[in-house]
Amino acid sequence: MIKAWSRALAIGLVVLTAIVTLLMAAAWTTLPLEHVAITLRGETFSLADLNGSNAVLFFVLAVAAVVIAVVAGLAAAVVGLSFGALGLIVTVATLALVASPFALVIWLAWRGVRPRPAPVVVAGP
Repeated sequence: MIKAWSRALAIGLVVLTAIVTLLMAAAWTTLPLEHVAITLRGETFSLADLNGSNAVLFFVLAVAAVVIAVVAGLAAAVVGLSFGALGLIVTVATLALVASPFALVIWLAWRGVRPRPAPVVVAGP
C-alpha cells in the first residue's frame, strides 16, 4: 500500500515538473526578456543576457523553485484541511458530551411512557 502511494506521488511530482518545465519554456521563448532583470547583492543580471550554462542553470533553478512552491502550497492546504477536520471532530465530540445527559433523560422518559405490548401466553400441550 505504501509502495503504491509512493509510486503515485513520484509520478505526480514528475508530471508536475514536466508541466512546469513546459510552461516556463513557453514563457521563456515567447515573452520579452529585455526588461526583466534580477538584482543580487547590488549586481543586476538581465535574463536576456543569459547564455549557455548560465541560462540552463537559471532555468533549472526556476523550475525547481516553482515545483517546491507548488508542493509547499499543497502541503499547507492538506495541513489546514486536517486541522479543520480535527476541529470539527472535537466540536462534535464536545456537543455529544454536553447533550448526553439530555439524551439520557429523554430516553428514560420515553421508556416510561411508551405502550407496552401485552404479554403472550403460550398454552401448554
